[in-house]
Amino acid sequence: MSQHKSSKTLGIYVHIPFCKTVCTYCNFLTFAHKNKWIPDYIAALEKEIVTRSRQYTEYKISTVYFGGGTPSLIEGELIEKIIQTIKTNFNCDTLEEIELESNPESLTKEKLEIYKRAGITRLSLGVQSLNAKTLLKVARPHDAKTIFRALDLIKTEGWVNFGCDMIMGLPYQTLGEFKDQLETILSYHPTHLSSYFLSYDTKKIDLFIKDCPQEEEQISMYEHLIKRLKQAGFVHYEVSNYALPTYESKHNLRYWQQKEYLGLGIGAHSYIDSQVSENIRDFDSYLKDPLQFEDSYQMDTDVLRMDSIMLSLRQSTGINLINYAKKYGKSETKELLKQAREYTGKHLIISKEFISPTEEGFLIIDKITKDLI
Repeated sequence: MSQHKSSKTLGIYVHIPFCKTVCTYCNFLTFAHKNKWIPDYIAALEKEIVTRSRQYTEYKISTVYFGGGTPSLIEGELIEKIIQTIKTNFNCDTLEEIELESNPESLTKEKLEIYKRAGITRLSLGVQSLNAKTLLKVARPHDAKTIFRALDLIKTEGWVNFGCDMIMGLPYQTLGEFKDQLETILSYHPTHLSSYFLSYDTKKIDLFIKDCPQEEEQISMYEHLIKRLKQAGFVHYEVSNYALPTYESKHNLRYWQQKEYLGLGIGAHSYIDSQVSENIRDFDSYLKDPLQFEDSYQMDTDVLRMDSIMLSLRQSTGINLINYAKKYGKSETKELLKQAREYTGKHLIISKEFISPTEEGFLIIDKITKDLI
């Protein structure tokens, strides 16, 4: 094996599509009330892992991420089994991180013990809100009491590397309540926090849009969040993500840094050799043949360039101009700088080496990205 080939790294994403309920704001490929199919799904997933691994013998796996759906919904032993199958079939000698998304209602002491035994190094807990009325409105399958029980368990079991997800702009949310809830979450000392604005690009938005706070109030939540987390020592390293130093999500950073990753499971996406592919999305079809693709396309230089701008601007580090010039040429870099200068100061910081978004820039990053592309 040549030195060049063995230095190639890959992140693995594993999709666990099962949920207790499907939240009304969710756009991911998930299924409620299909739990009886879990054993069949895991069998199909293991078949996919074994078969696909043969194509990637020259890669070293650096991260594994269990997303969903609700990975904590299925038995801990099944997660352990999947990790073992990955370790048996892929080169995991330099594996840095295994992360798992969890929900408060399905997290138990037993599962947390199995996760540690299986080699999981990082937990992400879907909190979203501590308001009972809000949780009910968006069909979250838990209440605040369940969230506190899960957080207590995580702390008791000695997890340091864990994060919480929260959403700004949910029904009945107020600025005062958001501030209080943030303090409550911080009292558990998470090392990571993801805080997203509620997406209006969801099929069921009409069910709750009228109960959501106005844009001004949501912006006030964001402003309070960045100020408070900075005080607490967090680094705002990606548009919606904050971490104490060294606790960034290594797997998610791969996406934003345009590094290669392999998606396993129904509807999972992969990005390898500048090719983007999506696994089959139909549940029955996946069980019959987990190696089918829904879609696949090769990204040309121009698409890669636009993708690079979009992903780089999601990060506080921004666009590395030296790398950009090497990849796409001086004239493209000149054009990029020309467009970026319109936003200098309030929204973008331009130095010799970088174009980086400010905290205010993150608020309109979609618009900036569109203009720079």
